[in-house]
Amino acid sequence: MLDYAFHVVNLRMVWLKVLAPNAGGVKAYERAGFRAAGTLREAGYWLGRVCDELVMDALARDFTGPSVVRALVEPERA
Repeated sequence: MLDYAFHVVNLRMVWLKVLAPNAGGVKAYERAGFRAAGTLREAGYWLGRVCDELVMDALARDFTGPSVVRALVEPERA
């Protein structure tokens, strides 16, 4: 998704929010290239309890190199 966002749509930044107790989700987002950007204290609920929400972001400048996204239709050759 980030490859598409940065190489095709040409976005500079993508951000998300995740509940702090969701350790598996946080780890998955970190593996995908997101980094912690801030905390919204007591902004969410996890299993009926108040919890923090983490704001995470990914920047295009951190995703250098070729894209793996390919066009669905090959351009015509002259």
